[in-house]
Amino acid sequence: MSEIEPIIPTLNQVVGQQRAVRVLRTALDAYWNERSKTGEEGAFPHFLVTGSSGTGKTTLTELVARELCTKVEVQLAQNLQSIQHIQGLLMFLEPGHILMIDEIHQLNDTVQVCLYRALEERKLFLGGNRKPIVLPPFCLAGATTHEFLLNTSMQQRFRILIRLEHLTEGEIALLIAQRAKRLGWQIDADSVAELAKRSRGVPRLAVRMLESARRVCSAKADEIITPEHVTEMLDMEGIDALGFDPVEQRYLQLLKEHQRAMRLNVLATHLGLPRQTVEMFESDFIRLGLVTKNEKGRSLTPAGLEHLNST
Repeated sequence: MSEIEPIIPTLNQVVGQQRAVRVLRTALDAYWNERSKTGEEGAFPHFLVTGSSGTGKTTLTELVARELCTKVEVQLAQNLQSIQHIQGLLMFLEPGHILMIDEIHQLNDTVQVCLYRALEERKLFLGGNRKPIVLPPFCLAGATTHEFLLNTSMQQRFRILIRLEHLTEGEIALLIAQRAKRLGWQIDADSVAELAKRSRGVPRLAVRMLESARRVCSAKADEIITPEHVTEMLDMEGIDALGFDPVEQRYLQLLKEHQRAMRLNVLATHLGLPRQTVEMFESDFIRLGLVTKNEKGRSLTPAGLEHLNST
């Protein structure tokens, strides 16, 4: 299992995501109560975590594993494109382990069928006249940014559904302050507020900018992260008022220059990025009302144009 980051040592100390934490806490309490009654060491129910990139799907899964005193094997769906890949993973799982598949909607239909049959019957059918391999009790944790692209039959195999949301600015500020304290870093309140304002409610982005500001502080041999360090970091990395980096800003600039709707593949070509990458970061543009999309493509909104003109 990958090392759990010290910012969130237990599920109860997760910042925000109150509904998700409540659902998982209830499921964990039920699991341990049932186990104490029966004495059987079964697996935790299969669960699906959905949410935008950077909202904490992997961290939450690792915390569940920690609460269960078990291990988690994290795999990217794009690396599991054959039945042999998924069979190999399942064969090496130990009782009670969690197998997490990130962006699980990217599994092809053949692999999904193999997987949900293994979930349903806890057996691997290797073909021919060979006897099926009986699998130990295990938990599948699916993580996805596109819940409804998942095969319906696959969706139905998950017993618990967790939907993660973006954090409020106040919650992000608390997360930043909590992270700094646990790492032994000193940071003033104004710096916390400035980082929170530019984090767009995304924990991963907040943590990354905090670490960048810390590097600027350390480079100057200072002890406390101040607004001056934050400003220098933002300028050095080209981050704008909403926390968008130069590549993301270029996306908006392309829409402004084009003056009409642009299709995703055209944007991806201009940016030199895969479609999937563009789709991931453009979701924030749409959520914040800077970009709209329809059958003709993506267009800049008045709010998006105002943001560009103010930077």
